[in-house]
Amino acid sequence: MLQIREKLHHQATVISFAGRFDRQSTIGIGDLILKTKEMRCPHIMLDFTGITAIDSVGLGLLFLWYHRLQPHQIGLSIVGPSPIVRAALEGCHLPDCIPVFDSEHEAVRQEAYC
Repeated sequence: MLQIREKLHHQATVISFAGRFDRQSTIGIGDLILKTKEMRCPHIMLDFTGITAIDSVGLGLLFLWYHRLQPHQIGLSIVGPSPIVRAALEGCHLPDCIPVFDSEHEAVRQEAYC
């Protein structure tokens, strides 16, 4: 089961996950992500520090959310993925469109949300 926490950080909404990010655990999470656009938050950070694994459905959802947020000028980034999860993200070239940072602090420092 995927655990989810949401908090505001500067001008970004940070959504923290813990568990597997896969077909079973991500049902309904898209609603949470897309609801954030109604809050007019300019950026969403997905904290993957607690993600233990990701499958192709999870990767596909990340691409889908990115493309659904772009018309609304809402940025999306991923922070803190484990080496295994980072390899999966890089394997499908996800960092080409969604920035991936080692930490929330690095993302803020790089001004990923502006």
